[in-house]
Amino acid sequence: MIKPLSVLVCAAVLSTVAGVAPAVAQNKPAAQNFGPDVELQTTAKGPPGDRVVVVGKQINEFIYWVGAQSQVVARDRTSEAPPEILKKPSVGYHRALSAEGVISTNPSVFLTDANVGPPAVMEQLKKVGIPIKVMRVGDSMADSEHLMQEVGQYFGRTQQADAVIATWRKDMARALEASKLWANAPRPKVVLVHFGQAQNIFFGITGGPSNEIIQWAGGDNVLAGRKGAQLTPELMADAQPDIILAHQLAFSRFGSAKAFTQLPGVALTPAGKNLAIYEVNSTNTTYYSPRTPFAILQLAKIFHPDVFKAHPELDAMYDEFSRIKP
Repeated sequence: MIKPLSVLVCAAVLSTVAGVAPAVAQNKPAAQNFGPDVELQTTAKGPPGDRVVVVGKQINEFIYWVGAQSQVVARDRTSEAPPEILKKPSVGYHRALSAEGVISTNPSVFLTDANVGPPAVMEQLKKVGIPIKVMRVGDSMADSEHLMQEVGQYFGRTQQADAVIATWRKDMARALEASKLWANAPRPKVVLVHFGQAQNIFFGITGGPSNEIIQWAGGDNVLAGRKGAQLTPELMADAQPDIILAHQLAFSRFGSAKAFTQLPGVALTPAGKNLAIYEVNSTNTTYYSPRTPFAILQLAKIFHPDVFKAHPELDAMYDEFSRIKP
C-alpha cells in the first residue's frame, strides 16, 4: 500500500504516448544535458579502469544496471539510487565540488554528465592530469536508452545493457497498457516541489521527465512550461494544485503533510486543505530508468485510488514492478 508521507516515485518515462516503447536510437548523438555549470570535453583516452569517480546520478544508477559498480570508488552527493550506492564515499554536491576531495580518491577517470562545478575545480582536475569522460544525458526515453548503451559500451558490458533495455521496454509497454484504465478519469492538477540546494529555495518543477511521468500516471503538472517557478503565495494561488508531490529534501524540511502547509500559499490550495501532499524520491522523478513502469503505477495509485480499487490486477502489477532493481 502507498502511504501518503512515504511514497517513493520513479522518474522515468517514454517519449511517446502510443503505449509502446520506442526503438533504441542507434548512433544517436547524445542530447544536451540539463544546465551544466561548465562546458566539458572528454579527455580520457582509454578504458575506465577500476577507480572511477562518477558525478551524475543517472550515470551512476545505470552503472549498477550493467553491473560495473565495483569499478566506482566515489559518487556525488545527489547520486542515491540504487540504495547500495550510498555505501560509496561522496565527493560532495555536484555543483560545489572540491578538487582535493576528487584528487584524494586517486581516480582512474572522472566520469560526469557535465552538470558539475565550479569551473575552477574542473580546470584543476585537468591540470593534475585526471582523465575526464563526459556522457551527456537528455530529456527523452530514447536519450536514456542511448545512455544505457553508452555506459554498457564504456564498461565493456554491452550485452548486459542490451538485456536491460529489452526488459525495460517490455515492462514499460505493460505499464502504458495499464494506464488505459485511468485514461478517462478526471486528471488532478499536480505541483512537484523541489528544494534547490544551490539557490537555497523551493521551486516547482516545470519541465523534463517529471512532466511526462505525471501525465502518464493520469495527472497534469500545472506548472509545466512556465519560466521560473520559485514557490510564492502568488504562484500557489494561481496553480491551485489538487495534489502536491515534494522531493524528499523539500519534504524533510517540514516532516509531515500538515507541517508542509506552512510553505507560503500551500494552505490555501486544495492540496493543502486536504493534506494531499506526498513525499517522493528526487532521483525517481528526475530522469528515466528501468524503474519507469513502477513509477507510473505509484503515481497513478496516488492520483486514482478508485481505479485501483476497481481493478485488483493493478495492485498485483504494482507489487511485481516494485521489485524492479539492478
